[in-house]
Amino acid sequence: MKQKIGIIGAGASGLIAAYFASHNKHTEVHIFEKQNKIGRKVAATGNGRCNLTNMNMGSEHYHSGDIHFVSDVLQHFTLQDTLNFFHSIGIVTTTLENGKVYPSSLQASTVVKVFEHELSHNNVQIHLSRKIESIQPVHHGFKVITAGKEEHFFHKVILACGSCAYGSLGASKDGYELAQSLGHTIIEPFPAILPLNIVNKQLHTLQGIRWDCTLSVVIGNTTVQQITDEVLFTAYGISGPAALSISRAVNEAVLLNKDVHISCNIFPHYDMHTLRSLFTQLLSQPKKSLEFALYGIMNNKMPRVFLSMAGIPYEWPAIESFNDIDTIIQAFTRATLYPGKPRPFTEAVVAAGGIDVNEVNPATMESTLHKGLFITGELLDVDGDSGGYNLQFAWSTGAIAGKNV
Repeated sequence: MKQKIGIIGAGASGLIAAYFASHNKHTEVHIFEKQNKIGRKVAATGNGRCNLTNMNMGSEHYHSGDIHFVSDVLQHFTLQDTLNFFHSIGIVTTTLENGKVYPSSLQASTVVKVFEHELSHNNVQIHLSRKIESIQPVHHGFKVITAGKEEHFFHKVILACGSCAYGSLGASKDGYELAQSLGHTIIEPFPAILPLNIVNKQLHTLQGIRWDCTLSVVIGNTTVQQITDEVLFTAYGISGPAALSISRAVNEAVLLNKDVHISCNIFPHYDMHTLRSLFTQLLSQPKKSLEFALYGIMNNKMPRVFLSMAGIPYEWPAIESFNDIDTIIQAFTRATLYPGKPRPFTEAVVAAGGIDVNEVNPATMESTLHKGLFITGELLDVDGDSGGYNLQFAWSTGAIAGKNV
């Protein structure tokens, strides 16, 4: 008799788990997906290009209650294993900026279509529009019940439901609730990798401006993270690559009620000596206000905003501002931005938190609470930096589970 495997979720970790599980001729593999198609989030990653992984792979790019768990997972199914896997199913990869790896087609839809082909060829049965309402341990396996009250028996189950981030693509807390019903501990999720609310209202008038900045996350008097990249100023705060990179550290500090602010430098490519020379030249122009004198070095909306946030009158005569030149420069190189309440999960690329990894074996992804239950991907209390790290964790955990199920 064939061993029946049930996989809950047809995202990245569920798809690769199904691929490896179905290579055993003694298994019958079923995937349940509550959406009407598989791989919806995969198809949206990397701005539709699918950032498969990153050549700079390492546990230092991840956050978890137990970072050793991440190291173990990445050793059991490595970056090279991932590249070899995609090449083996006909997806040639290309490496672009910052080590990001994409399919050479630069189309995420290619990845989904190839998975569809491989799973069909391996006789994986895909059940679409099937939300799972409960999973109940029974003799020699599990009873899986759908929202439509269909009942299925499986010898083993892989929970690959994903996190609650990206709700527009069907993400929800369903996976956490299923795991919790089976006795697993849930570390309360919070949104990571998303735009930031900033309470300084003056900053909101810069909406639509893109500018390279250095953003430093300061908790108390300690800088805990610093990034130099593009910032997109918005009607509520900041977005763009730099803001997304620091959003996890900022949101975690806000939720823990820590004393946190963001120090913003809009001149990251200038040293202080050069800046002082430039400001001295600009402020020496007669008959100009301080604000107007600075139009030549930045977007003309910026002087008023950053001077106002620093409490410096922007209507001052420029030539009378020399005695305060260092204070004026600091208004643009050490501007203090105060973060507000985190934006919603619907805008988050990933969610931090999830199932306690101390309740999962990293060598097999099997639950330590229920033999035959496996847990993969974003459901776990592991989240990676932007740049392909979260998909790599999904591929690794799904492959490990699929091989060991």
